Amino acid sequence: MAAASPSPVSARRRARHVTVFLDVDGVLNSYPVPKLRIMTEGRKKLRAWNYELHYRTAVVEFFDRIVETHDVDVVWLSTWSKRCKSELEPKFGLRNSFDVIEMPDETHNRFAHDPQQWWKARAMEDWLSTHEHGRAIWIDDDLAWPVTREYFLSRYSTNRLKLIAPHFAHGLTKAHLKEIREFAYPKDAS
Repeated sequence: MAAASPSPVSARRRARHVTVFLDVDGVLNSYPVPKLRIMTEGRKKLRAWNYELHYRTAVVEFFDRIVETHDVDVVWLSTWSKRCKSELEPKFGLRNSFDVIEMPDETHNRFAHDPQQWWKARAMEDWLSTHEHGRAIWIDDDLAWPVTREYFLSRYSTNRLKLIAPHFAHGLTKAHLKEIREFAYPKDAS
């Protein structure tokens, strides 16, 4: 018996599926944050891995919601590695648990300016090459490095890969969350 062809709904769903690669410091956590900003931005503090983190609950909750309401997966791509699951997910109060791409060595982000050497850039290249039709959003403050940013922008279409580089002192903003939503669920997708 011949296999059934995919339905238009599943084809549309496949076309919309997005994987978000999420960093922590400079993205969810921005530190130090002056007391006034903590209050006006509704930030909370937590201690994890001997560090104090300042984060917006609305931003953390956004990732739970988008996973539950859109065809989106989230993957931790952070020097926090497995600590994202063991420490951050429970302390952030996330309802969902996300996969982790672990830091393979102790270089941390020393090579963020070099897409050939930076472990995160290599991880993204690997994912993009093994997910030929996959769409991704990569969120990392270190994407502000011009050479790394230009490397990915020149190799991948803006329909396939969205790069978001929040300012380290501020992390993700409402405008960034809107960009993520619009990429994950484009209005013009058929």
